[in-house]
Amino acid sequence: MRKKIRGWLFLSQGIYLVMLSCGYLLLYFFFFPIYYNWIKDKQIANAYLDIQDLDLGNLDENDFSSFAIYENEGLTFSIANQDMVPVYTSKKPSEFYVNRNIATKLDAFSKTPDIIHRSTKLQEATKLRGIITQKGISYYIVIKDASLRDSGGNITAQFLLGTIGVLLLLSFFSIWRISKHFSRPIERLAFVAEKISSKDFSVHADENAEYEETVRLAKSLNLISEQFQQNLGQIEGNRKQFIQQNVQQERRDKLQKDFIANISHELKTPLAVISSQTEMIAYAGEDDREYYLSSIQEEIAKITNMVSGLLNMSTFDRQMENMIEKTLDMKEILEYIIMKYDGLIQKKMLHLDVFLEDQCLILGDREYIEQAVNNYMMNAFEHTEMGGHIRVTLRKQKTDIRVGVYNSGQPIPAKNVEQIWNGFFTTKKKNADAFSHAGLGLYIVQSVITMQNGECGVENLPEGVEFWFTLPQKE
Repeated sequence: MRKKIRGWLFLSQGIYLVMLSCGYLLLYFFFFPIYYNWIKDKQIANAYLDIQDLDLGNLDENDFSSFAIYENEGLTFSIANQDMVPVYTSKKPSEFYVNRNIATKLDAFSKTPDIIHRSTKLQEATKLRGIITQKGISYYIVIKDASLRDSGGNITAQFLLGTIGVLLLLSFFSIWRISKHFSRPIERLAFVAEKISSKDFSVHADENAEYEETVRLAKSLNLISEQFQQNLGQIEGNRKQFIQQNVQQERRDKLQKDFIANISHELKTPLAVISSQTEMIAYAGEDDREYYLSSIQEEIAKITNMVSGLLNMSTFDRQMENMIEKTLDMKEILEYIIMKYDGLIQKKMLHLDVFLEDQCLILGDREYIEQAVNNYMMNAFEHTEMGGHIRVTLRKQKTDIRVGVYNSGQPIPAKNVEQIWNGFFTTKKKNADAFSHAGLGLYIVQSVITMQNGECGVENLPEGVEFWFTLPQKE
């Protein structure tokens, strides 16, 4: 069963107070007597030295003041000459105390006296008996501690202050040790909380701690960490998805703007031709009218094909918004597509090289991926002369897979490299029947690849051109 910090603190404080009280009592009973005797010995010794400096045969008021100082510290004096005539006594009557303390105990006096300690319940616990000779007269001196040990107020206060100082030092050390013991698990929890706040979830709080409160707090912190990590991951995923959708929308908007601009440009030419031919009909003869009418019909057919392509492209853009992404093996898709072009390859006597790497997995819509690859393949067949060379490659990169379709032939002019991706752009003149797909193939490729978070491009090589696209590799 785990301890509770509250109960343990209460118990430890109670034990500490008991130990503090016991410590003080032990110090008082064992060391206070030693300290008390040491202080009294110093007082008595100093008093005896001061008496030696006095003229005992002629004491005055100043001398009496010196005695009063020591008497305030609990000492009493009995002084008599060799004839037992009282010179000075702290208590009255003088004759009585001279007789009691000196006359009846002459054998105990010495010129080199020692301080005597007696274990007694009487007041005279410490005393000194000495003989001082001045001007040929011997004076008998008795100095006693007239106060009981327990009533020595100043000395007790001094000892108490010293004892409290020592106990305070011990208390500070003990409190420091106790606080360190209790603060260690809390500091660990604070460290975990700081890590969580900085989005570092690698550190976990210890749920097997000593105290119940810290265990509960550790469990709560770990739960918060898990929930925070999940919510943060979800938010981050939503943020990336939102950014991705914005990027896709921006790309789609740009493609549509370019597409519309290109359509507007392409429509100007047939409309201008129709306008001019219509004006010429009014002045032309019968034979010329047939020519002009045929020319007008041809331009109208071109416009019709453009509008049809525009409608198809608009439908295609809407359909792409509903793409269904699945795990796809690009090698299998390319092998399937290449097999369909076997007849065209033989018809044009082309040389086909295929280099496909294994395990090239992506996440995408197969229908649109096949359409993008087919457009690259058809583009290669249309621009490769009889007996030319086509090469299809598939390889892994760091985080992407790369599909490349190379065809031998003339390079693309630098001025057209950016324009070939626009709708209805073509570098070759085609008849009206073929115009329905002219210029839309690469636009479709760019739209499909962009919608699936990929990139596409073209590169002029020494003997031909390679179109490529990349898609994110599925982990």
